[in-house]
Order: sequence, then C-alpha cells, then structure tokens
Amino acid sequence: MRNMIGKVLGNRYEILEKISGGGMAFVYKAQCNLLNRIVAIKILKPEFAEDAEFVRRFRREAQAAASLSHPNIVSIYDVGEEDGLYYIVMEYVEGHTLKDLIRQRAPLPVTEVIEIGIQICDALECAHKNMIVHRDIKSQNIMITSDGRIKVTDFGIARATGGSTITNTGNVFGSVQYFSPEQARSDAVDERSDLYSVGIVLYEAFTGKLPFNGDTPVSIALKQIQEQPELISNIIPGFPRQLEAIVQKCLAKSPDDRYQSAEELKRDLKLALSSAEVINFKPGNLEHTLVMDDIANNTFPADKASAASTKRKRPKKFFRGVGIALLLVFLFGVFSYLGATLARRYFEVPETTVPDVIGMQEEEAIQKLKEHNLDYNILDRVYDSAPAGQVIDQNPKGGQRVKTNRPPIDLIISKGPKASTVPNIIGLTEQEGIALLENSGFEPGRIIREYSNQVPEGIIMDQNPRAGLPLSEGEMINFTVSLGPELVDVPNLVGKTLEEAEALLKSQNIPYKVSKRADDAPENTVIEQSPKPYEAMEPGTSINLVISSGPPAQTKRIIVEPILLPSEPSEITVKVIVSDDLGKNRTVYHEKHTPEDSPLSIPVEGEGNMEIEVWLDDILYFKGNG
Repeated sequence: MRNMIGKVLGNRYEILEKISGGGMAFVYKAQCNLLNRIVAIKILKPEFAEDAEFVRRFRREAQAAASLSHPNIVSIYDVGEEDGLYYIVMEYVEGHTLKDLIRQRAPLPVTEVIEIGIQICDALECAHKNMIVHRDIKSQNIMITSDGRIKVTDFGIARATGGSTITNTGNVFGSVQYFSPEQARSDAVDERSDLYSVGIVLYEAFTGKLPFNGDTPVSIALKQIQEQPELISNIIPGFPRQLEAIVQKCLAKSPDDRYQSAEELKRDLKLALSSAEVINFKPGNLEHTLVMDDIANNTFPADKASAASTKRKRPKKFFRGVGIALLLVFLFGVFSYLGATLARRYFEVPETTVPDVIGMQEEEAIQKLKEHNLDYNILDRVYDSAPAGQVIDQNPKGGQRVKTNRPPIDLIISKGPKASTVPNIIGLTEQEGIALLENSGFEPGRIIREYSNQVPEGIIMDQNPRAGLPLSEGEMINFTVSLGPELVDVPNLVGKTLEEAEALLKSQNIPYKVSKRADDAPENTVIEQSPKPYEAMEPGTSINLVISSGPPAQTKRIIVEPILLPSEPSEITVKVIVSDDLGKNRTVYHEKHTPEDSPLSIPVEGEGNMEIEVWLDDILYFKGNG
C-alpha cells in the first residue's frame, strides 16, 4: 500500500503513523481534526478493497458493529471510502494485546486470567444481545489498556470475511487456531461459537500455548473438529479442577454441550474467583519459553533427539540413494523444459495489455479495445454520477496482460445521475435512517457519534446535506447519531461514613437518598448502595444509600405475674399490650379465662424499653415498664 503518513481521509482524519498490519488491513494512528482527538484507522488491503461483494459486507457489518457501546468494546466512530480506500475509524487504545502479554508472561496467574475472561464475557454479552456474533475472538483481538481494562476489537469485521475459507492461508492461519468446530466445517455459527473461542483464549492464557497446532490451516481445522485438547492439569500439575471444567465446557465439540450464553460463562468464572482452591493456587515454574520456541520452529525436544539418533544410524547406502534421486530430478527438469518449449512453439497465443478505458465515452472505449485486438461486452448500464455514456468500470482492469483470444472485456456504462430528494432521517434510529437513505437511492456517508442529553441513544440528531435538497442518486449523506448521555461510573461508597459518602457525591453533583437499617456495622456507615459500585449510570441518576443504625437491639423476655382474676363474672378477657422498639401498642396476649385460672403468669417478649399494660375486660389492671 502506498505511503499513507500525512494523508487526510474524509477531510478530518490526518494519518500520523502506522501501528500494525494484519491479514486483511493496515492500522494507523490518526488525528481527528474535527473533534481534536486521537483515533485508530483500519484500512482494507487492496486485494479486499477490489472485491465488491466483500466491501458490501464489510460496510454493512462495520455499521452494525458501530451501534455497540460498551466499556469493554473498542468503539467504532466512522466508516468511509476515499480514492478506493475503505476504512473504519475506531477508538484509539493505549496498551498491548493479550497475545503480547501471554508471550511475555505466560502462564498468567489464574485470578488475572479469570478477570480478563469476565470482561471478555461482558463485551460478548452486549454484542450477542444486539444479534452480533464476533466470529474471530482470539488473543490478538483483545486489547489491554494501561489501566488494565479489557477492550475487544474487530467486531463486525470477522463476519465480513464470511466468504473466506481455510485455504486462504494468508489471512486465516492465525484465526483457525481459535475457530470453533462448526467454523472449521463452514457450518452456521452463533453466539456459542464465540464462547468456544473464549475457551481457546483461556486455555492459552492459563498454559502459554494453544490447544491445537499444525503446519497448515487444514490440519489445525481437522484437529478442532476431531481431537480433544490435552488437559491443563497434565500441563500444569495441580491445576484447579473447577477452572479446568470451565475450559472443557467451553471447548465442547457440540454447541449444545457448551455454555449457552456469555452470561452463564461469566457466572461460573465469578464463582471460581471466590473459590479458595483457585485463589490459593500457584503453579510451579514452567519452562514455557522453551515450549513456545519449539512451537514457533515446529520442533520439539523429542523430535530433535530422534533426528540426532537417525543421523547417527544412517546406512552407507544413503548417499547412493541421494545421488539417484538427484539424477532423476535433473532428468525430469530437462524433459519438462523441452516439453514446455515445444508447447509454446505450437500453442502460444499473442498477449496484449488491456487499455484503461474507464472515463472514456462508450464509442471511444470500444475503438480503443479493438486497437488491442480485444472484444468487448456491455455488462450493465447503471445510474451513476458520471455523465451518460461514460465507462465507469471494466473487467479486467487496465494495465493487465491478457491473451488476445480471451473472453470479451466487460464494461459498465453510466446512464448518468438519477435525481432524487434527500429524505429527512433526523429522529430515526441509525438502521431506520440507513434503510430510508438506501431506499431513496442515496448512500450512508460518514457517521459521527456524539453524546447528547436531549436525544436518546441511537437516534439520528443531524444530517448533511439537509432534507429536501435535490441531489443525484448515489450521493452520500453524512449524519450524526446520539450516544445518549455520557455515562459516569458509580463510585464505591460501601464502608464509608455517611459524611464521607455525602462529600464525595456532592463533589460529583450526584443526587442521593438515605435510609437506615440495623446492622452490625458502626452507626452511620454505608452498608448498601444502588446502583452497585462501578456500574455505568446516566448523569442525574440518584443513588440510594442504606446506612447502619447500629447493632439491632437484643430481644428480652419478661414474665408478667401475678395477675389475680376477680370471682365475677364467670369468663374474663385478659389482654396484654406492649409498646417498645418493635412498635407501639402491640397486642401480645389476648385470651379468655375463668376465675379458677387465677393467678396468671404471662410471658412477654420485646426489644428496648418496654411499656406493659394488662387489661381485664377492657379495664386497665396494670401499667408499668419492663
């Protein structure tokens, strides 16, 4: 790809430096001059940009992924095209990949891996609820920020490569090691395929190596389908059984035997994090560096020993066999050369260079092709911003060498622009707006995402050009989508005094309400809060605090006696009323008695200072404190 440093895309993104290059794209660091912030830009490699079907999927899936908003997902700000360059503008993350961390420190502490796994599940839970399957979860796609937060990247992009197969070794080799069995078979995938890949990532982080390796993507894919991974406890003696069971369930060959949702997996990981066996586990010193080097070189200590032994035992006839083999190779080369020379003499067809006729009028382009002894075919006539009759595309492209007897050169001719009126998309959801634009003959252009306290999240709040303007069909309409109010993290107030909590909330302009409850914690200590600590909440949301009113009062038991009953009447109603910390005027005893029951002893229970009243047939018999 040509030098991109200094280039400005979309009249706002100035490319500063190259960050990395992968199987399908290059990633650059750039400055957004409109919002004055640093962003990352992923630009498709030319071989992908020339594939119209791939580009269509790429744009659709990237726009869908742009709707995701979550602290553990790298945000997508914009999708665009300029001068044949298709690009995605993303959040710039300072940090390193989980793959880098594994290479440097594997095997990682189990608690650290669990924390990473929980955050990956949080990201997938958000995506799966929005009907987006990642399809390419791997340690290279998991970023770790400088403050330790996990950011999952490349949402939507893996789906765009759905047409790729494991024979495309340049792009798929790094991913097939994390593929689910159904991906390896090119079957339909769902959320459970992502959870299989999470299992691979956990296995790699726990052990420092991948469960399945091979020389080719096909061999690795077959292992994903047919073989079971080596148990982690065989690699790391004493590895917690609870964690091993979680990884094994993730790596089940059948999706029905795996976790059915990211939420289920996250729940088990959190349970493991509270297990004494897990917390106290410390693996011994493993020679993982040697293992990783052997994998990289496709050799293992046993292989090296075997090779050395074989070298010592070579028979003397070995050198004679080598000589015969070299002779056969030489003769094969000679005859192949002679055959090729004769074939070219009798069957060679003249070649010519395909002229570039894009931009020419139809008649001029046809004449140019005839001058090069090439036939032509008008593949289609379409509405386009180019003048009517102008060639807007050809296949093969200009500059390619072809045989003169090849099939005709396909041409696409412009029918000229088709005028239409720009629809009003303000107030619609992003997907509704895109659908309306496409149905009206326009293309969605740059999508800007901004926080707004007035417009709900996901709603279009501005567009350019404006509605009602007559434009040629195919023009791009830029619009701004609301991210909703900018969320703030809920502070952790549990354990603080009411005075400390109030000071913190007031400094952040967060409203709050206070209630009390008896608790063993010191009086006026925050014992509960809602929303929970570290949750994201909208500005202006009130936090409910529950503070301790001190330890609960102890229940005490008092015997009220003697209660002497009169000889008349024959039946007397006895009622005992108590007022204490449990409530006022509580009727704790209400029974009928005869004079023969005298004297009575009545047990009474309460808390705190107890005021007791004894009534005989609605006449106060006794009143006192207990």
